[in-house]
Order: sequence, then C-alpha cells, then structure tokens
Amino acid sequence: MENQYISRFKEFLDSGTPKAKITKVALCVFAVASIPMLVFIAAAMGNAVQVFKQFKTSRHFSKKQITDSITHLYRQKLIEYIADKNGKVVVKITKKGQARLRAFDIELIEIKKSKKWDGKWRLVMFDIPMRFTKGREALRFHLKKLNFFQFQKSAWIYPYPCEDEIIFITDFFGLGKYVEILTVESILRDEKLKKYFHLEFF
Repeated sequence: MENQYISRFKEFLDSGTPKAKITKVALCVFAVASIPMLVFIAAAMGNAVQVFKQFKTSRHFSKKQITDSITHLYRQKLIEYIADKNGKVVVKITKKGQARLRAFDIELIEIKKSKKWDGKWRLVMFDIPMRFTKGREALRFHLKKLNFFQFQKSAWIYPYPCEDEIIFITDFFGLGKYVEILTVESILRDEKLKKYFHLEFF
C-alpha cells in the first residue's frame, strides 16, 4: 500500500471512533502494521491483540472480537498466512484485501481546507460514456459527500486544492480519462458559490 493510504488508515485507527466495524479496523491494522508484512507471528494471536490495542479505535473491541475478526478476514481471503525466509508464519494482505482497503480508503477521504482561500476555483468536469453508469453515479455520490457545488450536470466546483483526492477516486472507478480538473481564476457571478462555501468575506 502507498504511504498516503497508510497515513489515512492510521488517522482512522487513532481517531477512537466507537462505531467502526471490527473487520474494517482489523484490515486497517494489518495495513498499518505490515510494511510489507506484519511483524508478529500469525499463530501468536496474543501478539496480534497487543498490536491492535496500540490504536484507539481498536480498544473498543475485546480479545475474542479481534481474534474472530482475524479468522473472518482469513476465511474471506482478505489475508493469508505465509512462511517468511526464516520459516516463520506471518500474515500478509491479499490482492482481494488490498482492493477492499482501497474501497474503504475512499470512504475516509477528506479534503483539507487551506487556512486562507487562494481565490481560485477547482472545476471538476466529466463526460462519462453510458456504459460506465455505475461509476458516474459513484463519482457524483462522492463529490456530494465531499461538499462540491454542482455547477452544471457534469461540472462540480470546489474552492480548495483537491486534485489528488479526485484523481484517486476517478482512478479507482476507472474513469480517469473521462474526467478533467481545471483551476479557474474567476467565475462571473460567484456570489452563490462564495455563500455556499462560506467565503462571503473574500
């Protein structure tokens, strides 16, 4: 997993949120603790529990819940047990597990606002073929979730840098080549936009 994913997962685990599902927490722990593999021996579940308890969100779960979740991840083929070069059995996230993490990572994405607006608008535009209807709807869902303003049917606006986040989302859904991100210096009659993003004083 790339460093940016790991950073988001670690922030999630350190957040202490009590509503997280144990399987998501477990998979995130594996991602954070394994670069590229978990350092604890798979058979030693006591060690695994100790690793989990290092993170605030994981502390909401009992030892049994943690061990059961690890077993569930294995049965779902999201993790696997393999022998390292020293013959020790360790846990590794499978390709299926990595795909599940990428999907969860999108749920965690937030666009951090700059302390001061630079006066520019980020315009996300797309022309997505009909065969990608589900992907187009998923993109619209995430743009709404990230509080973008729908300027036109396939044009959405945001006042802060968001290129990396949008590229990540569009690549995940295989829509990258159908989406363009423009930085616009000014928009005629932008009063409604400034009010929507609470930028009235700029």
